[in-house]
Amino acid sequence: MFAQIWGSPYRFFLAAAVLAAILCLFPVKVDAPEEPQTMLASEATVPPPAAAQEPGAQGFPAAQELPAGQELSVGQDRPAGADLSERTAAGCFLHRTLYYAPCGHSVQRRDELPAQLLGMSRALLEQEIGGVIPGAAVTGFSSSEVDIALSADIPCPLHWVLRGGEDGKLAVLQNRSGETLEVVRTTDVPLEQAPQDDQAQLREGRIFDDVQALEGYLESLSS
Repeated sequence: MFAQIWGSPYRFFLAAAVLAAILCLFPVKVDAPEEPQTMLASEATVPPPAAAQEPGAQGFPAAQELPAGQELSVGQDRPAGADLSERTAAGCFLHRTLYYAPCGHSVQRRDELPAQLLGMSRALLEQEIGGVIPGAAVTGFSSSEVDIALSADIPCPLHWVLRGGEDGKLAVLQNRSGETLEVVRTTDVPLEQAPQDDQAQLREGRIFDDVQALEGYLESLSS
């Protein structure tokens, strides 16, 4: 009977059924479709709008001046409009250069900056220094030292000046302090005893480079 069925037209369907039964005996692995991954909000990086990236735009604070007494920490941006200029600090020195116009020499002196000028920027110092040191011009500036230049219309201490006094007689003057002339010797030689061409100069003060030249001139007037 089996041979009759196998040889009948139904043999094709019978073979298919047998094959299906064989396949059912083997395990079949079926991959499940991947589920879409969900990103946490904390892991997402969203770039800010272009307008919010500009200083002063909505959502981004505009630069402000630094409050008084507050210092900038390392890495902190400097606020726009803050005064960043250097200022004279405690212990700042004053370096003076005094130029003597009549002889062309100069002297230098270094001492402490006056207390009235501490804590000032260069611009403010240039405005105020004239009231503390008349005639001073700022030539150099830092928080630890300020350089100034002054000009004097008297010769330096290396010279002697012969000038007519109020009593009509010649007197010898010298710049001992570095800032003013003072009488160091009086004479009995009248101003009118000098040659006429020299009298105008002696009224203002005639400068001598050394004491020997001065003594020689006085002797010439006495003879």
